[in-house]
Amino acid sequence: MLWISHRGESWDAPENTLPAFRLSRERRTDGMECDVHLTADGKLVVCHDSDTQRTCSRSMVIEESCYADLQNLTANNNKAGFEEVKIPLFAETLQYLGQERVYYVEIKNNDPAVIDALIAELDQAAVPPEQVVMISFHANIVKLFKARYPERKALFLTSFKVSQQGTWTPTADELIKQLQELGADGVDIHCNLNFIVPEYVNKVKAAGFAFAVWTVDDEAAARRFAAMGVDAITSNRAAALQMSLDKK
Repeated sequence: MLWISHRGESWDAPENTLPAFRLSRERRTDGMECDVHLTADGKLVVCHDSDTQRTCSRSMVIEESCYADLQNLTANNNKAGFEEVKIPLFAETLQYLGQERVYYVEIKNNDPAVIDALIAELDQAAVPPEQVVMISFHANIVKLFKARYPERKALFLTSFKVSQQGTWTPTADELIKQLQELGADGVDIHCNLNFIVPEYVNKVKAAGFAFAVWTVDDEAAARRFAAMGVDAITSNRAAALQMSLDKK
């Protein structure tokens, strides 16, 4: 099972910043996760929201802003001691990936241009395909990514919702069908223990799909997911949870 640092080790450093990714590597988690957007001048940058208001010193819409202007912001997410932190280029974060770890990269919007921009950056840095997993909530992005780059891995991001019939979805069968239609390698699903039970995980994995969960910060919950045999747990405090579970 893999421990993935959510937006880097974001429990202790500002999310999606170089200090958070550096901590992830220093603490030797199995991998790290980030979110990418294209700027108005075509730079691939790392930030969760499309607008910088929540994590930065002021509000700017990333897709409407040039990279140089975004560099005028402080991206410390109100964490003391990180007042000089900026929104990083995706290429800058690769220095903290290493040769053995995995990078979960979420394409946040519905723009197919981000797919090719991401692959161009990975190819330029000579990152092996097996080290990167593209994740997205957008079904069309997952499907297009696998059609263009079938040798690369992609997981469909999703969560449980109430259907029009008043039942919770997706069931394991519904999820398997959707993953098959998308050509996805698996699912990265919200960590809802009311619905994720061993039978659910086993059924999806038996159909040939990877099963990852996000975002787990509670030790007891992490222990339950690990016992179910999930393939990866994404956490804001991945290193601490991994150490705690390894001790017991």
